[in-house]
Amino acid sequence: MRTSVVSFETLLPFLTVAGTLLLVVTGLLNFSVFLRQLRHGREQLETARRQLENARQQPEIQLVQRAMSETSDHLKILVQRPYLRPYFYENKAWSDGDQASSDEVKAMAELLLDNLASAIIHSAAFPQYPIRGVEQTIKFHLRNSPACRDFLLDAFDRFPLAGLALLSLKNQTRVQTEADLRMLIEKATADPVEKARRERLLRHLQTTDRTEPLELAKYSFQRVQKMVMASGSAGRMAEAVD
Repeated sequence: MRTSVVSFETLLPFLTVAGTLLLVVTGLLNFSVFLRQLRHGREQLETARRQLENARQQPEIQLVQRAMSETSDHLKILVQRPYLRPYFYENKAWSDGDQASSDEVKAMAELLLDNLASAIIHSAAFPQYPIRGVEQTIKFHLRNSPACRDFLLDAFDRFPLAGLALLSLKNQTRVQTEADLRMLIEKATADPVEKARRERLLRHLQTTDRTEPLELAKYSFQRVQKMVMASGSAGRMAEAVD
């Protein structure tokens, strides 16, 4: 009996050390698991951050893609019909006997100006839109294409938001743009509403200090926005009265 007690007393320190070591090993294992979980959590946070950043950048990427599309869509047609290129890049005016028909040149000018006007409107609505590069493209075509210039002046009523900015990019000075507007006012005698719009654009151009094309586009865009909001408020008030 005394031998058993002595043996137990002898083994007790070893058992204590073994138990302590087991606790340490268990703690280390738990800590290792915790580190793996922490690392995994950090990776998930980093992934979420990248996804959020991509989501934030997506609208800007789409605007850049749209700008590239709007300023290059016409190139597909020019590749298919290279004889149209001089009318939009070399300041050539159409004349009888040309390979291209008058309708082809006018249709191409319409397509090009519609796309460029859309680019200007997007630049007025979205600050992220890369307008500076687009401005140079618009300026180049309006100054090197009689067909584009003629279509802009003949169909100015089709550009209620971008028209003033297009005129500014077409010309080199404010005086030239004012002269275009006076000519457009004289041509609109049969349409009082359109004539009044052109007169308002002329007054704005004469009185504003912000004559950059983008600022002129913003003026037209924001004015239409205010009119839409005012008409919406008036409609809601009428519904409330009813």
